[in-house]
Amino acid sequence: MKTLSATDANFLYGETQSTPMTIASVQIMKLPAGSSATSFVEQLKHYLAERAHLVPYMTNKIQWDKSWLGRPNWVRDTQFDINNHVQSVPVAAPGKRRELEQAVARLHEQPMDRNHPLWRLVVITGLPDGHVAYYNAVHHACLDGVAGQASYNYTMDKSPVGQVPAADGPVEARPQLSLAEHAFTLAGTMMNEFVQNVFGAPARLQAAGRLVQRSMNPSQGLGALLQPAPATPLNRSIDRGRTYATGEFKLDTVKRLSKATNSSINDVFLTICGGALRRYLNRKNSLPLRSLIAACPVSLRRAGDATNNNQVTLMKVALGTNVQDPAQRLLEVRRSARVAREVTALAAEAMPPEVTLPGAGITTRAIAQLANTMPLAELLGAQAANVLISNVPGPRETLYSNGARMMSHYPVSIPAHGMGVNITVQSYAGQLWFGVTACARTMPDADLLRDDMLLEFAALHTALTADILDLDPSNHPEKAGAQPQVEAGFVAENDDSAVKVA
Repeated sequence: MKTLSATDANFLYGETQSTPMTIASVQIMKLPAGSSATSFVEQLKHYLAERAHLVPYMTNKIQWDKSWLGRPNWVRDTQFDINNHVQSVPVAAPGKRRELEQAVARLHEQPMDRNHPLWRLVVITGLPDGHVAYYNAVHHACLDGVAGQASYNYTMDKSPVGQVPAADGPVEARPQLSLAEHAFTLAGTMMNEFVQNVFGAPARLQAAGRLVQRSMNPSQGLGALLQPAPATPLNRSIDRGRTYATGEFKLDTVKRLSKATNSSINDVFLTICGGALRRYLNRKNSLPLRSLIAACPVSLRRAGDATNNNQVTLMKVALGTNVQDPAQRLLEVRRSARVAREVTALAAEAMPPEVTLPGAGITTRAIAQLANTMPLAELLGAQAANVLISNVPGPRETLYSNGARMMSHYPVSIPAHGMGVNITVQSYAGQLWFGVTACARTMPDADLLRDDMLLEFAALHTALTADILDLDPSNHPEKAGAQPQVEAGFVAENDDSAVKVA
């Protein structure tokens, strides 16, 4: 038995039919020779059932605190059935990229069944060349992006012929809890958190003092932390409908640009997002004069920590959407992101550990339901951020599942009230795979923002090659006036190409 942290539990409390708290990824899989989609799915069930005990969220389900005073617990699902979690659906003809994206959007609208462990894997069939795709989904209450990537060590292999990995430690049984056991667990959790609070108070006060000093120093400041975001059509309450679009960049190209400009890979990606949002909103005559602000999840994990839970906070970065030149926008984003990282690190040190109080669960659920009825940003007329943007490091090696080769790794994320668009990127096998997940009412044309991102990357590459990078001109014909070539695997606006990846 394990009690959910406050962060984990809040993903349950804040979930409604309009706001499913599901994170997912889409993997296009090349089936082993001679395997049909039907036989593959049946074999996949056996493959995952043999490994499910190695990943806590796969066999644990939610047991709510019967007193409604504390937080829910993870307990073992004694009636676990792999058939509740692995299904297959056909993609609409002709089964190309657009049809796959539409199928994923429909799947992502559906909340998880809380009577079972909070994950599912839908095998999407009918793709070109006999490929299938995984819609690989888990509730955000189970883990964050970093822990999700680590779970592939157990659910996938590094060769076509894999074997069930050994468990890191004994897999303990987690039975259902009685009311008395719930009360005992709640008391233990409260005592543990009280002790952590007392002993950690001096260090947190010191960090808070450094944060105040920084805010009063004109040469440092707090960056975008306290800046309200400008109003845009992207910032309103959302409903259940989703739109989804995918794209990819070559990782080596992004690394080269980041190294040449003394920027991080994330700085480059944020710059691309900022330019794309500028294009998108400008086309709709909705581009504000002030820069859009992104809320970016930041991991608080220690190196090597792959615990199945959420250990994240948010930093706010100005995206430079008020800057037309891509190279200059990168400088603005780099500056804002550097300040955001410093401020977020201090804020994380000053932040008290989560505290369980009697009745906190009831209060949190009530606030979450109120937010779904009237989002705080609309109520107050202020917006903390315009868009959610995440960057998650993924596997470097080629992975296999049930003998099938994993060819893509597109993320599918969560839009929120007041931030109806989420752009997430994750790396895998030399590529950066990104997904645009949006509320359909807020952004019915997520594919256009995807196309804008591809165009913006080409524009940034051209600007940096011409103005900053000292590279061999023979390797970069655009310096001689030629148009930059779009990276292999990109799709143009309204592209109907088959779902294929290099």
